[in-house]
Amino acid sequence: MLKKYSITNFVLLVIIAILGILLSVCPFNVPTTTDRYNGFVGAIQPGIDLGGGVSAIYEVEANETAPNNNLAEIIDNSLDKIENVFVENASYIEFLYYSSNNDSLYSELFVTRQGDNKIRIEASSAQDTDRCFTLLEDGRQIYITLDQASDTLTNPEVYIESNEIEIAYIGSDYENSVYTVTLEFTEDGQNSLTSLLNDAEETNKTSAYIYINEVSSDNLLSTITLDDAVNDNIITFTSSDSTNYISSDLDATIELVFSIVGGSLGLDLTLLEASYVSPVLGQNTLLYAGIGSVIIIVLTLVFLCIRYGHLGLLGSLSIIFYLILFAFFMQAIPFIVLNLSALFGCLFAFVIAVISNIIIFEKIREEYAIGKKIHLSFKGGMRKSLWPILDSHIIIILAAAMLWIFAPSALKGFAITLMLGTLLSVFASLVITKYLLNIYLPLNSTKAKKLHLFRDKNVKEIKEDNKNSKTQSDSQETLVTETTIGGNNNE
Repeated sequence: MLKKYSITNFVLLVIIAILGILLSVCPFNVPTTTDRYNGFVGAIQPGIDLGGGVSAIYEVEANETAPNNNLAEIIDNSLDKIENVFVENASYIEFLYYSSNNDSLYSELFVTRQGDNKIRIEASSAQDTDRCFTLLEDGRQIYITLDQASDTLTNPEVYIESNEIEIAYIGSDYENSVYTVTLEFTEDGQNSLTSLLNDAEETNKTSAYIYINEVSSDNLLSTITLDDAVNDNIITFTSSDSTNYISSDLDATIELVFSIVGGSLGLDLTLLEASYVSPVLGQNTLLYAGIGSVIIIVLTLVFLCIRYGHLGLLGSLSIIFYLILFAFFMQAIPFIVLNLSALFGCLFAFVIAVISNIIIFEKIREEYAIGKKIHLSFKGGMRKSLWPILDSHIIIILAAAMLWIFAPSALKGFAITLMLGTLLSVFASLVITKYLLNIYLPLNSTKAKKLHLFRDKNVKEIKEDNKNSKTQSDSQETLVTETTIGGNNNE
């Protein structure tokens, strides 16, 4: 590669790096729109412990649909249902209530039992909490039958009731421009659905009827065709215009979904309090974390430049690209939340990326010390650092994956950021750093001191990179031994 092309490439890379840094940390208003660009870093969703959020407390008591009289057990069985209704319907709720403010519904959600008769919901970055949290209070009962209630049939057989519903969530029927509701069932509910389908087959019935509140002709929520609506133990339907729930109205569909889940809990919920929660670690935690991160990054890059000279400059540029990519994927992956554990995962991943570059540079130093020229040292250093880097990174990725699968939720943030950072570290060290070394060679292939490469004066320069030659390998070991005995006299 010619020298002028190397200079051009470096200039372009520096410009790209500067633009990447600006896009990562600098917010600005988007011209001709009312939108605001917050930067990659600013778009990363903060967790409750770093960014604060909201808290809702419900007082609960068992109702007549409760499966037993053990309130604590009923509450524990309801926690997953409450969490899932927020998680499964987050995109629709966010679109309806929060998109106008460019705010997310939440980036982190915890549903826990508090005391003997209370449920607490904590959500980060939530807005309009009264509107969101009060939806669960309006619990409605669902009944599914094979026969339609009428003046002559006032008490059709009910196959599935609300306590057999595991989760309800919203979908979209784009062809008919309506919103759908999907019901998934508990194990008992799946058995009841199987009984309904078997009886329908025996009696040649093709439809089923979904009622809300009570089984009466005035409360028919939806009429479904079994072949179309039932698939793999779930039921999907659109609400009927004969009730207050209009299938083309997203607000009404969200209310319906939450009321169905609220009615499936076996509990009567009363919202006692909805309040703002300050960051657990203090109001300025994110600011202090950002300042500390910048200081660590700058000190690390300065260390690399001092110890490795031009190699350190190349490594610094590689790490800057690594950090830009890390910030981009952190904000692009929706389930990544920047809480305290995730922050430690980012720090650990950054250390791994720096160590990967140090391994490469130390291998290059070793290659030059035994007599190789600079370009052969680059080649040999990259080759000899390949497997140490891959081995260590694979082990870390596997360990992070195990944490992600088996560890408690408090450690999942650490696991996912560590996994992401480690994957990007492999790319940065073995691809970006290698590319930078290759385009650097036309600029300097003889001045070793600029790269902080040294060898003892008794070591003879090797003319060829004959890595398969056993004689050369023995000669190199002898030279290194003689040099160690003779002392360290650098060029």
